[in-house]
Amino acid sequence: MTEPKVSIIIPVYNVEKYLKRCLDSLVNQTLEDIEIILVDDSSTDSSLEICRKEAGKDSRIKVLSKPNEGAGRARNKALEVASGEYIGFLDSDDFVEPDMFKTLYEKAEKYNSDLVMSGVLFVDGNMFSEKGECVKKIYFEKDTHFETEEELKSLRMGIVGAKPDDADDSKYGMSIWKNLFRREIIKENNLIFQSEREMLSEDALFMIDYISCIKRATGINEAFYNYCRNGASISKAYKKDRFEKSLVFVNEVEKRFKKDLKPEEYQIYIDRFWQAMCRVICSQEIMHARDNNIKYKELEKRLKAICTHSLTEKTLRRYPLEKLPLSQRVFAYCMKYRLYFLLKVFVELRSR
Repeated sequence: MTEPKVSIIIPVYNVEKYLKRCLDSLVNQTLEDIEIILVDDSSTDSSLEICRKEAGKDSRIKVLSKPNEGAGRARNKALEVASGEYIGFLDSDDFVEPDMFKTLYEKAEKYNSDLVMSGVLFVDGNMFSEKGECVKKIYFEKDTHFETEEELKSLRMGIVGAKPDDADDSKYGMSIWKNLFRREIIKENNLIFQSEREMLSEDALFMIDYISCIKRATGINEAFYNYCRNGASISKAYKKDRFEKSLVFVNEVEKRFKKDLKPEEYQIYIDRFWQAMCRVICSQEIMHARDNNIKYKELEKRLKAICTHSLTEKTLRRYPLEKLPLSQRVFAYCMKYRLYFLLKVFVELRSR
C-alpha cells in the first residue's frame, strides 16, 4: 500500500458538539489521498464513539486511544503511526475549507518546500469581536520563500513575535494547524511536542524546532483554517495559570534562540511577544472577573502580579512602546504605569 500524500492529525477530547463538523471538513477534502488520525485523549463524553462511527464509514480514518495527557502528547502518539508524505494538524473543534490540503500539498511539491504556511479565518472573531463575525488573517501578500540561513532565522523569530511597527504581535502566526510539514524531517530529527500543561504554546516551540531543521519554507496568500472561538476549547478558555505557563514558554524560546542568534537579533521579538502576552492575560483576567463577579481588589491583585513581574517591568522599560499600534500602545502604557482601573475600563469597553 502506497503512503498517502498527507496525514492529518487531530487530538480529541470532549468535543462531541464539534467533532462531526471537523471530520466532515476532512472527508470532503478535494485531496482524497489522505489519512485522518484521531487520537482520543480519554474523552468522557461521546467523542470516542463518534470517532469510531466515522471510521466505520471511511477507511482513511484511524482511531487511537490513550490516557489523558493533553493535545501535545496526543499528537506525538499520532506521529508514531502517521505514514503520509506530509503532516497536517487540526484542533477537533475547528474545521477547514475543502481545498486546504490540496493547495498546501501542491505548493509544497511545486516549490520543494519543507513547510507551507497559510492564513486563518477567525470564526466568531477574536476575544473582543461580536459573535458571528469572521475575521480573515493573511500573513503573506504572495508566495513567499524562506531559504537562506538569514531568512529562516527571521522566520523563526517572526513565529514568536514581530517588530514594533508591525500590526500583529506575531508576524507569521505561532500555530501549527494552518501549515503543512514534511514527515521525513519530523522523523529524522525526532521532533516531538511538549505538553501544553507545562507551557503556553507547544505549537510555537514545535514550529521553532522544525524550522531549525529545514531548507525551505513557503508562505502563501490563502486562508483555509476556520479557528472557532468557544468556551470549552483548551486554547481559548480562561486559564488561571496562563501567566506562569507563559514564563516557562518564553524561557524555552530564549534557550532555543541563544543557540545560533545574538540577543540583539531576537530580543525585540521576545519583548513584543511578552508585552502582548501580558495584554492577553490581563484582558482575560478582567473579563473573567467581570463574568464571575470577582471583587476589584482581587482583580487588582492579579493585574499587579502580572504588571510588576521583573520580566514585564524590564520589557516595558526597554521596548519602544511609542511605535506600537494605538490600542496596543495605550494598553502597554497602562501596564507600565500600573493604571489597573484604566485597564479594566479599556478592556470592558472593547468587549461590549
